[in-house]
Amino acid sequence: MATRSFFERGYGATSMSAIADELGGSKATLWAHFASKEDLFAAVVDNKVEAFSKDVDEVLTSQSFSFSALRRACLRFLDCLLREDSVQLFRLVVSEGERFPEITEMFYSRGPEKFRSCVTRFFATSFSEAEAQRLTLLIVSAMVGYRSDVLMRPVKPTLRDREGFVDNAIGLIDWPRPSPARSEAA
Repeated sequence: MATRSFFERGYGATSMSAIADELGGSKATLWAHFASKEDLFAAVVDNKVEAFSKDVDEVLTSQSFSFSALRRACLRFLDCLLREDSVQLFRLVVSEGERFPEITEMFYSRGPEKFRSCVTRFFATSFSEAEAQRLTLLIVSAMVGYRSDVLMRPVKPTLRDREGFVDNAIGLIDWPRPSPARSEAA
């Protein structure tokens, strides 16, 4: 109920009282679980980020870097970025983040920042920490930029189009040499 309210009305126009009324429960009960609208929004973000992370982490966790693992992770990442609830949350944070900077910080620290750490650990299995961070910035920025491009298109790309984008992105990177110590350990 709270998720729908935030997505349909926006952060600014959503109130704890309206959510309590929609739920049919008492306002005191809602306030007992969430001390503020910000706390309730944090719970919504955590719920969405958890589902997103579960899907993407499944492809990255306990994986050593390989091009095939990276390709699978990028395709899964795009699938998750293009899900309706991910798109709605992204639009909400972008549209209201300037007026309510706390939601931008909350979203970033709970979602994108954690995801970037996961991707960096994946790259660090074969590259130096500095290279892993650079590769993370490049890959994540490419995928997020592609999502923005897709959202602006009148005709959405097919799975084959998305696969082509991922293959091109991976193929265009001037890959650093794997770190000897990391390569031998892997």
